[in-house]
Amino acid sequence: MNRADLALLIVSAIWGTTFALLRDSLRSIHPAELMAVRFSMATVILLAAFPRRVFPLRTSAVRMGSWMGIWLAAGYLTQVIGLATITAARSAFITSTYILFTPFLMIPVAGIYPKAGELLGVALGFIGITLFSADAGFSLRPGDLWTLGCAASFGIQIVITNVAAKREDPVALSVIQMTAGAIAGWALVLARGGFHTPAAQVPWGVLVYLSVVATALVIAMQTWALGHTTPVRASMIFATEPIFAALFAMAFFGEGMSWREVLGGAVILLGVALTILWKPWIEHWEARRQPASP
Repeated sequence: MNRADLALLIVSAIWGTTFALLRDSLRSIHPAELMAVRFSMATVILLAAFPRRVFPLRTSAVRMGSWMGIWLAAGYLTQVIGLATITAARSAFITSTYILFTPFLMIPVAGIYPKAGELLGVALGFIGITLFSADAGFSLRPGDLWTLGCAASFGIQIVITNVAAKREDPVALSVIQMTAGAIAGWALVLARGGFHTPAAQVPWGVLVYLSVVATALVIAMQTWALGHTTPVRASMIFATEPIFAALFAMAFFGEGMSWREVLGGAVILLGVALTILWKPWIEHWEARRQPASP
């Protein structure tokens, strides 16, 4: 596992902590208001920390970052809308189905075809997610459909970021896409007639964590790492997110894990290992088949 893979694993672990926090936060703040404040705070923090990485702005970076931001905002917004009516476990399960979208989105968006090992890893990952989240279930209720839209949006964002991060500064791209997310959030707030949640009811502690750690830090790490790996490999590592969500729930909310969750987690990790190790295995096997030089 290289540095990019490790960074994406950390991103997955942090994201795993957010489902229950988001679910609780939506009891006191509207999804559009949460997204607007979250992305605004994250943009200001990252911009203040790395101004020279952002300015002067490059036209190509603005174009790519804005495109990334549209899909990032769509993913976050549909996720929080879905979380208003479904459980955190269902949300984590359905969000993770973007591992099914990513290999096929690579073809039209990036002109990249998935390899056999990546498809096998994706199949194992989805089987593991299904086992892990068997109790969460899936249906065609509005909350499930919103979250399925989130999964598709994140799949597109992963593929676009993989292309963009190889051409532009990842910090600049992160700031631009978070700015786009903030603009989208405030546009929705204005469309609702303004910010209605009283300041005293806003869960500021959770919002600071979501903004600083789960958005500014995570988006910057994700953008950099996606420029050093493949979209399928990244999505497979992200498939560990429900595992981290369950571990977080065990540690802080006293929830347990069933045998199906343990088995599903093991299958997910097997799929991740297969995706990462397939190419080295094939190269090693082909090297052994080559005749020795005289």
